Amino acid sequence: MVIVKTAGGAIEGTTSDGIDCFLGIPYAHAPIGSMRFKHAQLKTSWSSPYQAMRVQAIPPQPQNKLETFFSSTPRSFVQDEDCLYLNIWRQANDNYLKPVIIYFYGGGFINGHGTAELYTPEHIVAQEDVIVVTFNYRLGALGYLDWSYFNANYDKNNGLSDQLAALKWVHTFIDSFGGDPNNVTLMGQSAGSMSIMALMQMPHAVTYFKQVILLSGTLKLDSADVGTTKARHFEQLMEQRYGHHDITLLHSSQLLQLMDDDEQARGKSKGLELIYAPIATSDMSLPLQNNRKPMLVCTTHDEGDIYITGEEHKLTPRRFTEVMALYDIYVKPHDVQSAVQQSQIITYSYFLAPALHFLKHFSTTNQAWLARFDWCIPLHHDYGSAYHILDVIFWFGKMDILAAHQVSQLTHVRRLSRQMIRDLAQFARTGTCHWQPYSATHQQPYVYK
Repeated sequence: MVIVKTAGGAIEGTTSDGIDCFLGIPYAHAPIGSMRFKHAQLKTSWSSPYQAMRVQAIPPQPQNKLETFFSSTPRSFVQDEDCLYLNIWRQANDNYLKPVIIYFYGGGFINGHGTAELYTPEHIVAQEDVIVVTFNYRLGALGYLDWSYFNANYDKNNGLSDQLAALKWVHTFIDSFGGDPNNVTLMGQSAGSMSIMALMQMPHAVTYFKQVILLSGTLKLDSADVGTTKARHFEQLMEQRYGHHDITLLHSSQLLQLMDDDEQARGKSKGLELIYAPIATSDMSLPLQNNRKPMLVCTTHDEGDIYITGEEHKLTPRRFTEVMALYDIYVKPHDVQSAVQQSQIITYSYFLAPALHFLKHFSTTNQAWLARFDWCIPLHHDYGSAYHILDVIFWFGKMDILAAHQVSQLTHVRRLSRQMIRDLAQFARTGTCHWQPYSATHQQPYVYK
């Protein structure tokens, strides 16, 4: 057992193999009751000592087959609307002012949580003397529907407010754990990366972090009108299924049912259509290129292969063109007949092109680095291409997940993972990478393979 004394009260954690771990720390007041549809409120004190020795509930969400796939051992987690907890890992030493990395999970804003096996950072912390924080934020309708449409006292972007509260908590208390509150790196994948880009546009958020790592996700905000349209559609679905539109009567399981109804009404999209996403507000007044934040951007070579896994799993050409058009990607049905064609459009037009467009503008006023993850095992059933999210296994050193999927030759992959963790830690310490920054004259990515 290890005890950390903070201004808000003592926190007890556990120590194993030289790693201190603090699980399930409440960083905001429970978003239930009168707070259910409102922005998170920072929690600054707790009953002392608080026993941070086990994971707490995760946000209500649909079944997530990907989480099971990216695990070495199947595990279930309790879901509850009281879910705003964070976890802290550090080396068990007395070093002070360690770099801090806060990880934002992906999952299309409907799935994910900070205690998934894929995101437990014990390998990062064991290799590099940094502190890693993971946390939960509200998802789906609870996190990203515009609840102010139903009641002016309610809020929109509640999941984003959770993320901001987590940043504030870390800024306030991480020095008690040996972390440097003035050297915080935000790292996110997919929806997590998009979340960070939203926070980068909020003047009251940018003071809480120094640099960012964006993995496979470029933000496209919903407009206020789109947010209202989505809320109105949700209200109509509520009337159809439950015969009323009093949101306070809805249990979380009923909200999940309505989310499923919403998806069914829109049609299949393989997770490409973000029904719930951050909404543009007046809080987001800071142009991204005005952010003086070092940035590392990384994509994977075959992002689309996780969405379109074969001919039997492709979308109809017409539906594919409809989904792409939502993101200003215009293709003709006869050009996306095959699974390969659809996957390639997703890889380039949905992921890579927006990232490069953003980098082109951001790099004129800031330092940015571009990388690409190419590792795969050709013809392997599970790892035959470098698809979306596969790189996270390597960033977190999760060789046991690879082993669970019959990857036996681990010498090279361990070496590659250690290199990626080393580069991650260097960026967190210094805000720099060991290769040439992205610029108008240098646009080639550094390749991990």
